[in-house]
Parts: sequence; C-alpha cells; structure tokens
Amino acid sequence: MELSHVDTKCKVSSFSGRHMLCDALKGSKIVIIVARNNCDTFENNAPIITEITLQICNTCPTAFTIVATEPVESMVPIVSEIQRLRASYNPRKLLGCVELNCVRANSVLADFLRAPPEAVRVPVVGGATPQTMVPVLSAAVHPCKISQEQTECVTSCIMGGTEAVCEAKGCATATPCLAGAYAVARTTINVVKGLQGRKDVIQCAYVDSLGTCAPNCQFFASEVVLGPSGIERNLGIPELSKFECCLLCNCLPYVRNEIARAIWLVYTMCQQCCSPTCVAHPGTCFTPPTVPCVPPTNWTCDFPDPCRDEYLASICREMTCMCGSTELCWRPRDVEFDANRALNLTHQMPMKSPACSTCNVPKSVRIEQIYRDRVKES
Repeated sequence: MELSHVDTKCKVSSFSGRHMLCDALKGSKIVIIVARNNCDTFENNAPIITEITLQICNTCPTAFTIVATEPVESMVPIVSEIQRLRASYNPRKLLGCVELNCVRANSVLADFLRAPPEAVRVPVVGGATPQTMVPVLSAAVHPCKISQEQTECVTSCIMGGTEAVCEAKGCATATPCLAGAYAVARTTINVVKGLQGRKDVIQCAYVDSLGTCAPNCQFFASEVVLGPSGIERNLGIPELSKFECCLLCNCLPYVRNEIARAIWLVYTMCQQCCSPTCVAHPGTCFTPPTVPCVPPTNWTCDFPDPCRDEYLASICREMTCMCGSTELCWRPRDVEFDANRALNLTHQMPMKSPACSTCNVPKSVRIEQIYRDRVKES
C-alpha cells in the first residue's frame, strides 16, 4: 500500500499466503522466485520451489522465470523438470540468478586496481556458491594486467564474500540480503531490457546450456545474450588460464551433484507411493499398498506415465554412468563433502561422451587432458 503511493507509472499490488499465489501469478510476464525457508538448504527450499513452479505452470506457463533461491544450482533443474512434465518448459525463459558473484567480483577487482567499478566487468562461470563459482579474471574488462599471485589473492577474496558477510553479522547462517537484492534487481532489469527489444544485453546467469559449456553438465553459469525471445545466445566459457582451468575442474563434481539430486527429487516425487504406510522405495516395493500406488494428481501430464518415468530415469542413469565408476551422490550430501572426489580428476573431465562431444569442449577444458598426457609421458 505504501509503495503504491509513489508517483510513478509503476503500480504495486501485494499478495500474501498460498491461497493468493494464483492471483499473484495471473498475467505475469516475468516471475522472480526469491522464496526461502529459515535456512538456505536444498531440503528446506525444494518444497517451496516445487509448489510455486506448479502454480506457474498452471497460471502463467509462458512467463520468464528467474530463480534466486539458494541453492540455485539445484533449484533451477527442479523448475525445469517440473515445467517439462507439464509441457510448458522453454529453456530460453528460465535462468538462475548468479549476478551476486559478478557484483562482488567487480567490486573486489575495482578496489584492488583502484579503478571505478563502472570500468570493470568480470565474468563468473560455473555456479553460485564458493565451491562452484569460477571468476574469470583473465577475461575481465579492466584497465591493467595483474600477476598470477595477485589473481589468486583476488579470486580468494571474491569466493570468501559470503563468509565475510557472515562474520560481520556475527551469524553463521546470515545471508548477503542487500547485495543479493541489488543483484536480483539488476538481473531483472536486464531481462526486461532484452524482452523490450534492447540489443546486446549481456548477463551472467545459470542456464540450460544443453551440455555444451561443460562435460555432462546440463546447467551451467555463463554469459548469455538476452533478447525479445528470452535467452538469445549462450556465449559459453571464455578462454581460461591454467589456474582458472583448475578451478573449473574442481567445481564440476559439485555442479553435477546439485543437478543430479534435483532431478532425483522430481523423479522420486513422480513415483511416490500415496499409501501412508508404505515406507519402501517405489522401485523396490512389490507389496500392493492399501491405496493404489499412483503419481499424485498434480504431477500428471499429457504424456503416458511410462514414457515420462523412463525419460527421467534415463537422465539419472546417463548422469551416473558418464562420470565413470563413481556414482553421483543422490542423497543430500553431508556438511563435509568428500574432498577426495573433488580432487580426483579421472571422472570429472571425460573428453568424449554422448552428451558432450569433443568438438563442444572448450579449448581451455581440453588443455587439462594435454597436461595429464604430458605427465604420463614424462
């Protein structure tokens, strides 16, 4: 009510509660999901994202969806799979907001160079968390060059931005609310500019890259060009230095794990038994429950159930077998993620696979295989 008194052309309406969600989404062209629980974890935020996405599919299926709920790496795949099941998925109109990483990278590099922030632009690829983000300082737009030692120092400061905010607030679960709100607003404004027909609108976002940016990663953060149809073009991963290539190799298993458990969640919800007494997994439960074991009503779609389930199961199998002998972790990972898996490069960088052929792998990624071959020869 207070914002509606501001003398601008923008009209503001407020909606509160689940019963008003449909009214809030009705006629929307852009939907920004910033909903979160008390703690930004996959287990807490996944049910919220699921409910909102189902309402988006029912009320405004053609809207451009911006996901800013953490963890972005797994929330965006949940939205995409639900929209795919409801036959309303358009990869050009779905992105995850990772602009906060770019905002931090620009500020840190500008302070280090003592340059105006407007003259600095640092692309950030990978994901949204410190474990998955890769600031590409070698491709940054800035007025001077920096050494390798300085690059590592600046990168460390960028990745430790959230920890610095938590330390300043004195709370381990604190979030960068103000900087995050600015990043979401800037992403939204760029999307609006693109939909209005503005040319050359470049935005860093976590999008469906169809596995062309990184091996076996359907979703990956990179620079994209926005236009009237949404995401017009994916600029992919720029040429990386040796240090940045190492960061990319380390981030891939984390990104894959987030995508995998998101798809697994949707798959298990589709196969969820409606019987309150059935505790076994649907794939191993052979005892007829008291209530027929059928997918929930709100998960039905226009496609036959066997085709839909086989499609989701095939994705899960592909993402598991393409990463070598080590299976992807479907269960919610522990607080201390297996560091040895992040250091093991044998299953992270398959050079040729059905989802990503060698011709689609960037040169900066292929260089890692060259270094391994040189070590074997020596």
